[in-house]
Amino acid sequence: MKNYILILLISLNLIASPVFASGTETEEITPTETTNTEVVEQNTVQIDENTTKVTNKYFDLVLIKKSQSAFGQYVPYELQITPHIDSAKTQILWSGPNTLSIAPGHKEFMSMVKGQTYKVKANVTPLRQGTYDITVSAISWQYDTNYTNAASDTLTFDKGLVLQPTSVIYQVMNVIKYLLILVAFGLLCWLVVKLAQKYSKQAKQWLTPPF
Repeated sequence: MKNYILILLISLNLIASPVFASGTETEEITPTETTNTEVVEQNTVQIDENTTKVTNKYFDLVLIKKSQSAFGQYVPYELQITPHIDSAKTQILWSGPNTLSIAPGHKEFMSMVKGQTYKVKANVTPLRQGTYDITVSAISWQYDTNYTNAASDTLTFDKGLVLQPTSVIYQVMNVIKYLLILVAFGLLCWLVVKLAQKYSKQAKQWLTPPF
């Protein structure tokens, strides 16, 4: 009887051991990570249809869209930057889709002093009809981090790559462009006639063979 009880206890121990061992092997401890992320409050104000102001504690940005050029089809932009920190290395980046050609008229990196306002410009030229977004960012590169602010705008171009809605200034400049073309063509014709009259006798003598 005692031998029977002993064998029964040993069997129960062998059955229970893998269960407990399995529970120990599958137990996992997930480490807890704490990440400190600064939330920067940003305020965007649409001053008018062509002017957007975006402010935060690092930069005030005013993005101004001007009338499209009738001579090059590009849209001029002006960005006014007022830093709230001293920034010896401030990067200014314009970005947009490949259907827009963006040509900045400034250096990519600038040194800025807190409280002063800086103006930079860029020309945006459409390559295809459509509606596109552009963004310009001011990034202050510091020793161990960077601070930034960004402003955006939307452009819509028709089949003729004309900015919509079409501004009055563009319409006037477009008329002036065609008038200048007509004037230039008229002056060219007048010049050709005058030169022909002046040198016609000499050309006739030169072309007449001697007898």
